[in-house]
Formats: sequence, C-alpha cells, structure tokens
Amino acid sequence: MEPLDIRRRMTQRPDAAKGQTRPPRLTKGLKLWHREPLRSCIGRRVLDFFKRLRRATAAIPPSPTYSPGPPPAQLDKALDGSNPLHQLLNQLGLPWKETRQQVEARVIASLDPFYRRNALFFPDAVRPSGFLQPWTASLFERYAPDAPIVRFSGLAWYTDDAGANIDRIADYFAARLGPAPVGKQYNTLYGRWQAGTASLELQSWPHAWQSPNLQNDAHAREPKLITACRVSLLTGFRLPLSVEEERWVADARPIAETRPFLSPNPGGLANTAPGETEVEYARDPAGYLPQVRNRISCPPGREALILCSHQLFVLPARDVLGFEVLRLLPAKGGGGSSLSVRVRTPCRGVPYKTLRVSDHSDPDGVTGLGQDLAILFGTACDIGPYFDDV
Repeated sequence: MEPLDIRRRMTQRPDAAKGQTRPPRLTKGLKLWHREPLRSCIGRRVLDFFKRLRRATAAIPPSPTYSPGPPPAQLDKALDGSNPLHQLLNQLGLPWKETRQQVEARVIASLDPFYRRNALFFPDAVRPSGFLQPWTASLFERYAPDAPIVRFSGLAWYTDDAGANIDRIADYFAARLGPAPVGKQYNTLYGRWQAGTASLELQSWPHAWQSPNLQNDAHAREPKLITACRVSLLTGFRLPLSVEEERWVADARPIAETRPFLSPNPGGLANTAPGETEVEYARDPAGYLPQVRNRISCPPGREALILCSHQLFVLPARDVLGFEVLRLLPAKGGGGSSLSVRVRTPCRGVPYKTLRVSDHSDPDGVTGLGQDLAILFGTACDIGPYFDDV
C-alpha cells in the first residue's frame, strides 16, 4: 500500500469560510455594541470588572522564576536486574501487579475525608511517618478494569512549612533510593526519581507563591493540606507488543506524519509512562521507535491503526469506531484544528474513548486526513462546526 497523498486536502477550506473575517456570532455582537444604551452599560461593567481585577491582583506576591523544574534522579537497575521503584512498591506492600478489577473486589472504596470523593485506601501498606492518611488510589470510570493500578498517592506533613515538608519526605526516600534534587517548578517545589517508565514524584506548594484569592474546600476541612507534600508513586506499567501487534508494527506503512509538538523530547517516549486513561492502548515501542515515531501508519492488510505521538498506540481496526475533527477560528487564541479517533474500551458504561491523532494550526488542516482515515478504516469522520478559539 502506497502512502496516502493527503497534501491536496491539508489547506482546503469550505467556500463558506473563505473571506470570513470573524464568525457571524461575533459580527452580530459588534452590531449590538454600537447601540448607545447597550454600549454604555457594557462599558461600565467592563470597567468595574478591571477595577476589581486590579484590586484582587495588587496583593499577589512576585511569582518564582518559571522553569521546567529540576532534572530527575535517574535510577539504575538493581543487581538482580529489577527496577528499584518496583522493589520499593513491593517493600511498601502496594498492590501494583494485580488488575484494578481484582483490587476493587478486595478493597472496599471509601470516602476521602479531605477531598470528598471515593478512593481506594491501603491501610496495611507501609507508610512514612508524617503521612496524613494511608496510601490511596483514585477511582474513575475511564480506568481500564483489566489493567493494574498505575498511580499510588500520599500526603506528607510535618510542619507548617511546605519547603520543610518536601525536604523531610525527600530524605525518607533518599535513604532508600539515593538523593534527588528538589527545586522550583512553576509555583511549586518539585523532585522526582525516575527508573525506566516508573517514577516517584514529590510536590509541595509554598504559601508565598500562591494567589491569595484562590479557595480550596479541602484546605478548609484540613488546613495541613496547604503546606503538605503530595507523593505520587507511578508504576510505569505499559503492555509489551503481542506477537500479532509486533507483526503489524513491523509491516506498517506510513499514512501521514504527526505534528512534532505532539511528541516528547528526543529519546523521551521510551521512558514515558502512558496516562491512566490510555493504558489499554499504549505499547512499549521496543526497537520500533525509529520507524514509527511521529507517524500515523497501518499494516498492508489494514488490521490496525498505529499512532506514535507521545505514546505508541496500536489500535485493532475492529476497535476503531470513527474520527472527529475539532475546528477553531482565530479569536483570543490563534485557532487551529485537532483530529481524534474514537476507540472501543473495556471500561463498563463508557461507549468509547478518544485519542488525539494530529493537530494543525489551520482550522481545516486535519479535515482531509480525518476523511482519508475514515475511508481507509470503513468508518465515519465527524467534522465539527467552527468555534472561536477563546
């Protein structure tokens, strides 16, 4: 199968959109604006809004230097070849190897007293001193029941000082894993250990770096949360390619290339864990990354759609339910378009999930690609109306 020629459609736009300088809704709004009574009323409201905004932001302290944060501490494999963060999961007694369905059948969900939502609590797991409650795992209808839990969370508090809290819990894990740098990341303090796709992340929010006008109901229920350090232990679970999937990837023919900004930094995908709602679709790229990176492809028999953006997704053709295009006209934002695929999911009560396929800076930049993929896989492509990029 030759690569599809999609260039003919990449810049096509409907006649209705040509020469359109602003959407009809905005044009109508501008006509109404010129009515004197309405203009005066709206003008006063806008002026009052900016006065309130100026008063509200006057007391905000200078923000810290914005940066991507300190680099993670990269952990080598143990002498027996095992992952040190997986060893830690075993030492803590967290159920990271069982499927979520198995864990939920054994552990009864209960209400988190801080955040007022149901969660799984693991009181028998080892927890550091200073933890405000046992290790937890979140519940969500879009987490695959036949995949394991991939994130365990905790909250550490020792004193009313966010910096001291993250330093102290970092010392606890450093005694087991070795030190990791802790530093500024946006308006937080952040530190991370990385071992393959698995990671241990610490994050706290120094009070002086936060907006004084932000309200959090959980903080009212438990003030210690304001300076507590959040601990996230991610297993890095990602399925290997099955024999059939490996054949599909090995024989894949390119259809189109994805935008580079959808991909992680060079070399980063191999050690990047999939999101919790993507686990059932993501695969370890193994040695196939050079031939599939930043590409949309499929094998000659069209048995699967293969996407490689921030993860390698291998989607059997029988599970591809359709495509959808989101189109945004320039407004406050620059506009653009996004193409997603609807995929069958094992999650009960969820008809499908969507995975992003490609983006484009033009409102109609991915429409042709979506239509071509729909023809290729014998399904539909829903092209949405134009929206303002606000």
